Amino acid sequence: MKISNILANLSAAVMLLMMGYCLTACNDDDTSSSQASEVKPEVMVLFSFDGLGDGSYNDQILRGIKLMENDHNQDMTIRFVNPSSMEEAEAYCNSWWENIDTPVDEKGHIPRRLLVLASSDYVDMARRVFAHAEMNINRCVLAFEAEDSGDETEQIRTFGISMYGASWLAGRTARELGCKHPLVLLGNSQNTTTYDARDGFVEGFGKAEDGSEAVVDAIADDWTGYGMPTELYQKMYEYDGKYDFIYAVAGGSNMGAYRYLRENPECGIYTAGMDMDQSPYSTLIVGSMVKRIDLVLYDHLNNWYNKKDLLRYQHYGLESGYINWQIADRYPQLKPGVESNWQTAIKKEKEYGEK
Repeated sequence: MKISNILANLSAAVMLLMMGYCLTACNDDDTSSSQASEVKPEVMVLFSFDGLGDGSYNDQILRGIKLMENDHNQDMTIRFVNPSSMEEAEAYCNSWWENIDTPVDEKGHIPRRLLVLASSDYVDMARRVFAHAEMNINRCVLAFEAEDSGDETEQIRTFGISMYGASWLAGRTARELGCKHPLVLLGNSQNTTTYDARDGFVEGFGKAEDGSEAVVDAIADDWTGYGMPTELYQKMYEYDGKYDFIYAVAGGSNMGAYRYLRENPECGIYTAGMDMDQSPYSTLIVGSMVKRIDLVLYDHLNNWYNKKDLLRYQHYGLESGYINWQIADRYPQLKPGVESNWQTAIKKEKEYGEK
């Protein structure tokens, strides 16, 4: 009797142990599955052609990436590439989409993926490549500085930053300086996203006392105009004595103008910094159109990371705080004029956007 009781107790104990093992194993599987399903979100950023190191727009984008990495270094993967041509950029886009459902581990888990096209030059290509792609918060494309297509079914997400208001203030500043022959120099004559900067400066300057107006020109008719600092440096010899203010919206090419003015501080040509405060480069930089593209990128990445669906199109202007006309500290006499015209510039920008 005792033996049978002992055997019964042993059998019960073995069964309990086996049940415990099974429960533990099941719990372990559930836990590992839950953890594995939380794979790191992946972000890939395509900079403009050879854009990194321009000391301007692209370096600000890199700063936005670093801000995001500082906050989520262990929680997401951010990769960035610097294509050398439109063909290479398109190849990256096609490869990204072809592998959008590719698992990242042996259990078949697919991460949330975001592709950031950090140049307005990529917008038309992106709209063509992703025309029939079905996207959502887990598979998304964000294209920088596009105009609203008006197509409510468009899959890619885009935003635009109006440069009109800040440029209008820059034109008014040039007028206040007493300049009579300003030049608006675009990097790419065909890039419609810079036309608001052109129009803002021209209209902000208006007409000088002698009736003269701002002249408009371009370095090139395509994207190459944003990477020609040496060529612009040479052109400055022609501009010297012809213009008294140069408002260059030309990306990395602007460095050629800053270099010339730094080497020839008595030439009498004032200029403006672009995308970030460039006043340390030359005493003739009276102000900078500061575009906080780093914060724009950071905010978009942060919203996407927190699973907030990005709007199809967003528009930012002077009132948003993402863009500003900032007078250099060495020209304090020009700051009151900017402050007194600030609300007018916002009003003018809104009117321009409604045209």
